[in-house]
Amino acid sequence: MGLEIGWLRCKVSDGVFPTEYAVICNSSDGNVFSFFASENYIDPINNLVRVRIMECQSESCLIYIPFDPLEGINRFVKVSTKDIITRDVAHGA
Repeated sequence: MGLEIGWLRCKVSDGVFPTEYAVICNSSDGNVFSFFASENYIDPINNLVRVRIMECQSESCLIYIPFDPLEGINRFVKVSTKDIITRDVAHGA
């Protein structure tokens, strides 16, 4: 896999504004990161956020998240491959 759009499993809840969501995710090393995302990046029914997949190895993927994490970390984060979905589940494909 390389440079494709995918979905990251996370916890999604209502944000401060009607068109945003609060998102909490886990990195591959077990740390938690969070951010606010606009509704067009979220699948609230399946608890997914749209991300760009930069590269994957057997157990982890390097992703780019579209919003600044609240923890002040980089937007490039390694996550577990089990938390990545590459098909378009949000639109039933």
